[in-house]
Amino acid sequence: SPSDVLSDPRLAGEVLAQWSPYVGIHVTGEAQAAYRDAVSALQSAGRLRGARIEISRSLIPADPTYRTIRDTGIELLGLISNEFLFSANVEQEIDQIFAAFPEIRHFQIGNEVTTILPTSGPTITIEQYMTLFRKIYDHVQNRYPGRATLLTQSTLGSGLHGPQELEAMVTFGITDFDPRHVIIAINLYDLDHVGQYSGLLGGALRQFRLWVTESGIPDPDLHMSWIRDNYPRIRNLVRAERVYWYIMWGGDTGPDTGFSLIRNPGSFPHYARSPLFELLTGRP
Repeated sequence: SPSDVLSDPRLAGEVLAQWSPYVGIHVTGEAQAAYRDAVSALQSAGRLRGARIEISRSLIPADPTYRTIRDTGIELLGLISNEFLFSANVEQEIDQIFAAFPEIRHFQIGNEVTTILPTSGPTITIEQYMTLFRKIYDHVQNRYPGRATLLTQSTLGSGLHGPQELEAMVTFGITDFDPRHVIIAINLYDLDHVGQYSGLLGGALRQFRLWVTESGIPDPDLHMSWIRDNYPRIRNLVRAERVYWYIMWGGDTGPDTGFSLIRNPGSFPHYARSPLFELLTGRP
């Protein structure tokens, strides 16, 4: 149980040893003060180096919550929202994003692009995605050499769909890109089929780095055991250089709530902290 881990130095040490200091953060106004406090606490404890944030059309550099996160000095991975993939001039979109967010050096081009899309609107295949990724890659290398590292879209985090998508990305030319400028990204929640990645990562993609951009389990009572048991498997099976915990705060209701490290941020300074957050920061 969480209390057992918190009171047992050996178990606590195992969780802390496996933790990867990267977390996703939703840029949400009501959480601004709690984010400042939570990020500071994790930083002070040496448990947070970077965050993945989504760059949507509505996000502006002057957004107070974004500035709060940025000003902590943690490294930011900018997830360029799927909505940009359907732009008539994606190169111009990249120009504007690079100009607006000069502090961001890593940009992910979409996330689970074949499954996370508006209920009505265009869709994209992996073949179409790879054509678009090539266009963005060429534009960045030609106009902004050394400016940014690109991450591929993250494949689906459960079942066989993710490995099959990554295989399709290989088929449609991902190995044509320079591994110094591209990082492979996957999401991992269900490890039942994670071994399916091994052949690709040890073969065609062996020169590429890999980041797991989402991970975890939606039950605060199981966060710590999930990290202790599964983070080492993730590192071993897909040689993950980084593993991002899915989210700092996934809302107080809905399917993402259980992943949250903090809850009720609007009640700052009396926001709730998960057992994992308490362990990472050393404070209740």
